[in-house]
Amino acid sequence: MTVTAAATQPAAQLAPLGAARIPFTKVTLTASADGDVTVNGLVVERTGQSVDAAIDGVILLDENGMQLGIAKTLNSSHQATLTESFMVKAGQSRTMTLAVNRPTSGTSAHAGMVAALSLVQVNTSATVNGSFPISGTAQTINEGLTIGSVTMNRGALDPGTTATKEVGVTGYTFSSIRVTAGSAENIRLRSLKWNESGSVSASDLANVKTYVDGTAYDTVQSGDYYTASFGSGIVIEKGFNKEISIKGDIIGGSSRTTAFDIAKRTDLDVGGELYGYGITPPQTNTCAATTGTACFTSAEDPWYDGAV
Repeated sequence: MTVTAAATQPAAQLAPLGAARIPFTKVTLTASADGDVTVNGLVVERTGQSVDAAIDGVILLDENGMQLGIAKTLNSSHQATLTESFMVKAGQSRTMTLAVNRPTSGTSAHAGMVAALSLVQVNTSATVNGSFPISGTAQTINEGLTIGSVTMNRGALDPGTTATKEVGVTGYTFSSIRVTAGSAENIRLRSLKWNESGSVSASDLANVKTYVDGTAYDTVQSGDYYTASFGSGIVIEKGFNKEISIKGDIIGGSSRTTAFDIAKRTDLDVGGELYGYGITPPQTNTCAATTGTACFTSAEDPWYDGAV
């Protein structure tokens, strides 16, 4: 496998508080013609005139801007290992982006710092050819810009509490959330990744789709995750909201359970229209007075705890 810096790197920009999916470094991985290559992990290092506390987490984005795996924090060596595996087909290339989520609160001491991300190691059983570290553009830490925001609530279509359904039920709404744009800027919904945390298998369900305003969007199932992409995005104007639901048919799995959660806040890919930054949704807690019902939690894994 050959690893190089991508021909075009992200533009230098400000990295404001609360911003998500800020692109830092693009790398191109090319598999030789003699076989597919599975990449098991990428080791990334924070460099530049910055401190680790200015970065909340490091993430990996694929060619379509979809996040692979979960955000990883930097260790005492200023490094993070992104462990979500992906494949590069024989004779083909994939260009992946190393990106950053900023904290939602910070300190003026970080303002003006300049951070960069370097790829220092590719974990794979294949022979790796490349000149490491591979670094992208440096980004300036900004503590003063107020970007867009969202508030989260359980959707009106959500079942809310535990239910028993017979095999053969069609078009059942498993979970539903409502996203409301704040006052700073219009926002754009790009994708949502649901986490099916029950005991059903994928073969027990069919026609699993995500719905926004009655429009169905196909979901891509990978393990326990069902990801829906909203194409060029769905705009929510300031102060308005959209409800996002996941529905499907129950075709098997007698006595099994299903619960469509949202594991992480950043599994909801949403960005601002005015400034163009990704937005990290809030760590909302609506569970305190509603124990046993579908709700947003004060933690992650899950962030949204769906009804069983």
